[in-house]
Amino acid sequence: MKIEFYREQDWLFSGEDGICTKIAFQDADTRSHNHNYYEFFLVGAGSATHHINDKKKIVNTGALVFIRPKDVHSFQNPSSDFCFYNLLVSRGTMDSCFSFLGTGCNAEQLMENEMPPFRQLLPAELNNLLPSFEQLSIAHELNLVRFNTLLRAAAVNLLTSYFLSYNLKLSHDIPTWLGLLALEMQKQQNYQEGLNALYRISQKSPEYLCRVFKKHLNKTPTEFINDIRIANAKLALEYTNRSILQICEEVGFDNTSHFYHLFKKDTGLSPKAFRELSSGSQY
Repeated sequence: MKIEFYREQDWLFSGEDGICTKIAFQDADTRSHNHNYYEFFLVGAGSATHHINDKKKIVNTGALVFIRPKDVHSFQNPSSDFCFYNLLVSRGTMDSCFSFLGTGCNAEQLMENEMPPFRQLLPAELNNLLPSFEQLSIAHELNLVRFNTLLRAAAVNLLTSYFLSYNLKLSHDIPTWLGLLALEMQKQQNYQEGLNALYRISQKSPEYLCRVFKKHLNKTPTEFINDIRIANAKLALEYTNRSILQICEEVGFDNTSHFYHLFKKDTGLSPKAFRELSSGSQY
């Protein structure tokens, strides 16, 4: 089967960081293709079969997918009401977004997985996100400079809100050193090690750290680390075939029962049930 290759210069004019378009069912690309740019697509209505990297999945209203340059995909069998927003982002622009987010965002996990990152949005989440895509499609027609700014902001928001392992919600008056510490703790070797890494990197006493974490993050250092571990465990359950025990150990838990307890407290599901549910709603 022939695979089409699309280049960003085929779609973008000079100075454009990307483009956002709303695509109806009759215009959905049925040809298998890949490209040298990035793409976010959001299904606004209806459903279609998404063929992706030799697999296929029904995407329904609220499906949000991050397509990377290596991914080969196409749409088949769209419903008559199928429509989606397609946000094309140039490779240079996306590289700038990843650079802005820094090494603590674990971008490698997004890029190395066999299948593209996927989120099934709840109706309320979809209603909140659709206006942003609509704004981008209009802004592109009116003002290129404004569009480029909005596009970069949208790409960073999509990555941090829906696809990266742990979305930090920090108060505006957080000390600089605490923000940097929080980012350092996103690194696998640090959250695996846990509190010892926190103390070593911060060079602060446990008592002082506990007070500062409660004040600015409204959680203890232990709760903060466990949140990061559980977030990464969820990603591993969704996007890898590694065993639950292996994932438990990889994220830093040496007590399986404690891992199960915290995981169910966070998600309402056991790790096994979470994986089964995810496999039914993603690639």
